[in-house]
Amino acid sequence: MKTAKKLVVALLSLCLVLGLAGCGSLKDNLLDGYNDFLQFSSKHALTKESDLKGEKVKGDDAYVGSYTAEYENFYGEEYIFGGTGLERDAGNELTVTYTLKITSGAASIVWDHSGSQYTLTNVEGEDTKEVTLGSGDNYIVLKGEDFTGSLELEVK
Repeated sequence: MKTAKKLVVALLSLCLVLGLAGCGSLKDNLLDGYNDFLQFSSKHALTKESDLKGEKVKGDDAYVGSYTAEYENFYGEEYIFGGTGLERDAGNELTVTYTLKITSGAASIVWDHSGSQYTLTNVEGEDTKEVTLGSGDNYIVLKGEDFTGSLELEVK
């Protein structure tokens, strides 16, 4: 926790110095520094790759990539892609393509935005959904309840 506080102070100090030096407005520099800090710290909210049930191939940032998994009697949640920030450098539009097969139990793919969860699907099938990220938390999550089946997921 002390390291995080020191990092925030260092980032804000750097933004202040850059703002006073005339390298852009102070407000823009402070917001950019805060957004960079949020993006850096949010990577730790994703499910650790070693704890994921499947194989994840990372994309350009933590918000995109592909994931393939087989599940057997899975209870819980996997935070597969996403992060926290004011604005994503690569834009705030994501395309989520999935194939979900449910042999038994229940499963859903949700977009978690700052504590509100929006179901992308909770039935077997394949589809593509568009998601527009807002500031704050944005995660693509698989939720399972005694779920046996498979998931193929690609986020661009």
